[in-house]
Amino acid sequence: MKSNFPLRPLYCAFILALPVLASADDTQLPDIDVQGRSYPLRSEHIDSGTKTTLSEPELQRTRAASLGETVQQVTGVHNHNFGPAGGLPQIRSLTGPRVYISENGLGVSDLSAISGNLPTPAQPFLADKITVRKSSAAVLYGGNAVGGAVDVETRLIPDTLPERDFGGKVEISGGDNTPNSQIFRLDGNVGNFAWHIDGQNSKISSYRIPGDSKAGACYNPDEILFNSPLRDLCQVKVDITYPFDKRLYRYVMKDYLSGGESWRKEWELGRDEVYSNYEGNASSRYWTNNPDYDASVPPNSLRKLKSLQDAAPVEHGKLTNSHMHLQSLSAGVSYIGERGYVGIGLSRYLNRYGVPGYASLSTRSGEADGTLPVNVDADQTRWQAEGLYRPQVSWLDNIRFRIAHTDADNREYLGRHFADSLNSRSQQVRVEFNHRPASFMQGTLGLDWRHRRIDSSGSDRHMPNTRTREYALFALEKFRWQNWEAELGLRHGRVKHQALLDGYQPGRGLTEGYLKDLNQREYSLNSQQAALKWSPFEIASFGIRYNRSQRAPEVNELFASNRHFAILTNEHGDPRLNPETASTWEFGGELNWRQTQLRANYYHTDFKDYIYLGQTGTSKGDGLPYKEWRQGDTRIHGIELEWKQYFDLGKYGLLETRLFADWVKNRPVDQPSNADPRDPEAWKRYLRYQRDGAYMPGLPTTRYGIGLSWQKSGWQLATSLTCYTAQRHRGKVINEEVDLGGYKLWDAYLGYTHHFNEHRSLEWFLDARNLGNVEARPHNSTLKYLAPLPGRSLRTGLRFTF
Repeated sequence: MKSNFPLRPLYCAFILALPVLASADDTQLPDIDVQGRSYPLRSEHIDSGTKTTLSEPELQRTRAASLGETVQQVTGVHNHNFGPAGGLPQIRSLTGPRVYISENGLGVSDLSAISGNLPTPAQPFLADKITVRKSSAAVLYGGNAVGGAVDVETRLIPDTLPERDFGGKVEISGGDNTPNSQIFRLDGNVGNFAWHIDGQNSKISSYRIPGDSKAGACYNPDEILFNSPLRDLCQVKVDITYPFDKRLYRYVMKDYLSGGESWRKEWELGRDEVYSNYEGNASSRYWTNNPDYDASVPPNSLRKLKSLQDAAPVEHGKLTNSHMHLQSLSAGVSYIGERGYVGIGLSRYLNRYGVPGYASLSTRSGEADGTLPVNVDADQTRWQAEGLYRPQVSWLDNIRFRIAHTDADNREYLGRHFADSLNSRSQQVRVEFNHRPASFMQGTLGLDWRHRRIDSSGSDRHMPNTRTREYALFALEKFRWQNWEAELGLRHGRVKHQALLDGYQPGRGLTEGYLKDLNQREYSLNSQQAALKWSPFEIASFGIRYNRSQRAPEVNELFASNRHFAILTNEHGDPRLNPETASTWEFGGELNWRQTQLRANYYHTDFKDYIYLGQTGTSKGDGLPYKEWRQGDTRIHGIELEWKQYFDLGKYGLLETRLFADWVKNRPVDQPSNADPRDPEAWKRYLRYQRDGAYMPGLPTTRYGIGLSWQKSGWQLATSLTCYTAQRHRGKVINEEVDLGGYKLWDAYLGYTHHFNEHRSLEWFLDARNLGNVEARPHNSTLKYLAPLPGRSLRTGLRFTF
């Protein structure tokens, strides 16, 4: 697992910047006569969907190791937790390939959407701001934004000249039950050239938890005895005895009734051979009705749990295999001209961490070493270029382009044994023509193009090598008239996936039968949106929005065909899958009156051919549940409420209060109690309802909370209490999901900033999470039975700005 961290290109960039730093005080900027509008129009500003922007002061109080945990305080957004080192934003119950994650406007490596255990290489600790779009953003970003989008802005490529020739900040932090971190950022310019350098190093050996790593349900005989899928999820081994009881059988052999035990022993038959429940025996001349049969006796009532033990050792008070070591370094430079800018940036990201789960190393190569911890070694290099030009044309505000090349390597290990890898090479191009043809109209016309290559290796790789090409044209226009605002958008694109089967041996299952004939799929996608906003008063507005969005199946949903150790599943795709189509209505209102802000949203989405990982109720004897990617119509609806009140306390400072609540339901449209097996479509709907339940398994729970933030002079204090209710709307993993109960998370932040002068300051801060040290198991976490959230943590540090 040892890996080099080749940073030579960035060291060179830093060395080249040294003369810039040395001469920063002597540099005199030339006067620039800027013509035209002072702020360029951008496509992301035109879209009026529901969104929340976290600025740098807010991020200082919410930053965390994963992007999902950083944005989880936004209403309607949860952290799809995969251990303390991994977490994706889950927006209105949707995540993975339905939520577009970007850094500085272009998508990051999307392998975390394919394999939830993999990291999202976006850096919350280095962000200037994070924008969360909760409405569908498929018109702007494609089908992978059908559930929303999250953009992390780090100013890697400067688009304006900084206020000073040289500046930056350095942060050092550590504490109890939290990573030790070192972060730096430098910004400067020489003439019209602006540059940026940043880096991060974070490390922790393990996290502490308030109790046992496994949920109490994993040791409850009443739960474990009759629930084999739960035993797999809990990773426990059981020894169950099945006492024989003749009352459970409808039929008995006639000769046994007449001959008794002496006849059975003479013919060397077991008791389970002379009793039967096979309906065909009702008309057999050798069998008759069992006089001792008792229909009131439950079939499994006589099972007894002889012993129960963990498949791998666990420790009380410690989250095993929760180590993490993250390193990153980035550098960018740009030329700022009178009518725009052009620049280039390079970033390196490396993350090694453990997943709090275990799997049995039983590979095709014949190795076997019991049950071993799952570890991930992630490495990414990314080049990015972007530019903007503002022509002297009244109707065309600017032409903007972005280009990125990303190399991402992800290796998965069981203990120290290499299991498989998932490596991605991608190129992206995005061009926008942002325009203002009239005073009442503004919009964007754009082009997206992407090519991605995913290569996998290892005898246990869970899917073949794949190639993906996609392109799209999009347009989004906004119209304003008096107190009305309207918006229309359209996107057309094509996506082509191809599986390269040379050297790949699919596992036995659904995919195996179709993979050779359907190893190449192409989809034509269309997305539209329309919105209307009315502001009857300056302080109030009301809006209605409709989106019709399409998403093509991802490569794992089509071609996966093997044990996927890192997500603890035997995963099988279906090359016959169709695109999924989401139709969403959204209604919202906002009130801003004096020092009061109130927001409310209701949304309703109907998915046609929603793609989900369905239960089969079987396994291949490796302790991993066998699941298949399937489709079915699905309905999602929910509510988001947020109230903020600001108080000017005069000499006692400023106080902000916040109340919020959200809930969401995600459920199959059809919930039949029976079906005819001869009708394939009806039978599929029936099986989904019976095996996966009336609600999506792992549905985010309803929550509500309160927050307080106070500032005076250099002091700031913030605290929040969020209540996660017990999940009443539980799905099935063959059997109904176990209720793990609700919990309350109390966080706090205290800081004091001393200003030396206008540009230099030193801040001391104390960041506390889970102050109540409660056992918290999010219902939407894949590892909820194995890994609770970390216990109480205290992080303190210094932040020097200059």
